[in-house]
Amino acid sequence: MKELSKREKVIAAVVSMVLIVFVVNQFLLEPQVRKVRKLRAELTELTGQTASIAPKLVEFNKLSTDLVIKQRQLEKIEQVLSRKAEVAEIISSVSRQARSHGLQIQQLRPQRATVIRSRGGKSSEYRQLNVDLGMSGRYEELGDFLAALEEQPFYIRVAALRVQRGNKGPPLLDIQLKLAIVMRS
Repeated sequence: MKELSKREKVIAAVVSMVLIVFVVNQFLLEPQVRKVRKLRAELTELTGQTASIAPKLVEFNKLSTDLVIKQRQLEKIEQVLSRKAEVAEIISSVSRQARSHGLQIQQLRPQRATVIRSRGGKSSEYRQLNVDLGMSGRYEELGDFLAALEEQPFYIRVAALRVQRGNKGPPLLDIQLKLAIVMRS
């Protein structure tokens, strides 16, 4: 084998360099350039979609906020309605007990339910409803009524009791009761 001259070595080096650059460009760089072009096209498309989604996202966030507000309002209304239903059920139960034991209700006045506070001043999960009850009847009927109240599924306490002799007809008593009923909030 003959040794290559300096000129041939330079030509061979240049040709091999061109060949290496061609191979690297053809098999490594060109696929990467195609991928970059494709990704840029996708990025442009996604940017356009994002721009069209942004107003809808703002509207969605507003609707979501409105929904949360409406849900809170609904919960408050449901709580008030259930409390009123509980109060009505309790008052109905008390008046039914009074009538079933022979007492005649002349006045039944519920007052506003108040939240019971703990000794530390914090609100608890219980409320107290005071009910003023005016009725007429006999001692035995009053005793049976009070005994029946102890068997109710709610805690009830006689906060005040006033008994007077009735002025009318048969010997009946005028009874004034103040009941304190404790129930869950």
